[in-house]
Order: sequence, then structure tokens, then C-alpha cells
Amino acid sequence: MIRRTPIALFLVGAALMLGATACGGDSSSSSGETTTIEASTTTESITAESGPSTSAELDGEVGPGFEIEVKQNGEDAESVKAGTYTLKVEDKSDIHNFHLIGPGVDKEVTTVPFQGDQTVTVTLEPGTYTYQCDPHASQGMKGTFEVT
Repeated sequence: MIRRTPIALFLVGAALMLGATACGGDSSSSSGETTTIEASTTTESITAESGPSTSAELDGEVGPGFEIEVKQNGEDAESVKAGTYTLKVEDKSDIHNFHLIGPGVDKEVTTVPFQGDQTVTVTLEPGTYTYQCDPHASQGMKGTFEVT
């Protein structure tokens, strides 16, 4: 809704300017009412056409300590819908890697000693996916999420 407010204000302002120009600069009350109704109709149209956006992005992070995680929209990814995603991984340590394993996916996104950001595209099918640091997985440096 915050994004729509500037558009609505712009449309109202533009409609008022058009109304004033069409009427030769005369600010009679009837042209003001007509302009307001037109702007209101346009705003409702924009609102009706706008819908919730879905994110096809996942964010992974490994290190600098012995932490590893996957997030979607800033929250821990516990369950995501099947589909194609852009997976952005921030590897903060040269002693870790980021490895994603699941149905149809076995992707080592970062390797030891790489440190930095990597982005890959993955297609996730329904099932359980594990993300882990291979050298430290036996020490608990791993997590899972479900794809539905």
C-alpha cells in the first residue's frame, strides 16, 4: 500500500492539472469534482490489478563461525514451494563451503577456500533438502527445509 500512495497522488495531481488545462485554468467546482472522480476510478483500477508478489529467491549464508542457514524473505526457510529459485550464498569463511542436496539437486555452491558471494539458479522439486558445510557436517553444520 505504501507503493500505491505515491502513484495515487501522482494520478490525482496529473488529473487536476489536465482538468485545469482543459478548462482554460478555470477552477470551477464542477470540473474539480469530475477530475476527482476520474482520479479515484484510476486509483481503484491500479489497486485491483496489483496483487501480492512472490519471491523466487533464497539467501544462503555460511560462516564466519560454524553457522549455516537458508532464508526466504528474511526468515528461516523451513518450507518453500516447488519451483525455480535464485540462490544467493554469502560465504564468510575460507574454511567452509555451501552444499545443497535434495531431489534432483546436488550443488556445491561455494568451495573451500572460496570466500565471497555466489549466485546459482536451482529448480526445487517436492521433498527434503539439506544444506551443509561438507568439512563440518558431522559436527552439526547443516540444516534442512521442505519443498512442497
